[in-house]
Amino acid sequence: MREIQKTELLHSQVYAILKTMIMERDFAPGERLVETKVAVQLGVSRGTVREAFQMLLKDGLLTRNNNVISVYNPTVQDIVDVYECRKSLESLAVKLATSHITDDQLRRLGIVLKESIKAVNENNTQTLTNLNQEFHDLIDIASHNQQLIQLCDVIKTKTLYIRNNVLKNHFKNFSDFVDDHERIYLAIKDHNAQKAENEMKTHIEKSFKTIQSALGAISNS
Repeated sequence: MREIQKTELLHSQVYAILKTMIMERDFAPGERLVETKVAVQLGVSRGTVREAFQMLLKDGLLTRNNNVISVYNPTVQDIVDVYECRKSLESLAVKLATSHITDDQLRRLGIVLKESIKAVNENNTQTLTNLNQEFHDLIDIASHNQQLIQLCDVIKTKTLYIRNNVLKNHFKNFSDFVDDHERIYLAIKDHNAQKAENEMKTHIEKSFKTIQSALGAISNS
């Protein structure tokens, strides 16, 4: 667990620590979190934990039912809703990015693509997962739309949470996703907004089909 640093805002540190713990399944989906217990565990005040809880509630990683706060435990419909939002938001992001991306951002996107191909050849799943996230983050940032970037961040956090927790033993990254990334990259490079948008929609729909297969495996197990 990350240690508390005096140079940073305390509630922000507690938020980061709890977010990591939730994402890494130190707290199980649906588990109730109690301010006093978390405060003792981290060695901070209840007020600090309360502020961090508010930030996590805003992220959607915690839910509140009356006075009970629990770790997000998505239903199948929740997962469908997340991916529908992701498809719309990231398709808009890539459409805007074709017009607003800088030379440095485009260069970095190309580097990430090359490193992804290398990771596929080396069967390096963890590196591929990180590069996949960076690829999408770069496109969102290149949209230069701050409201859209914030919305994408919330959806991507939930997407990662779903993969890491709900579907941990069922979801796998597939190398053909890198081929999708290459088509998206080339469309951005050519400033072809329509093609970039269509390629992103296809890419996320493909990812959602993988999720649906995993959900089917869970329900049949």
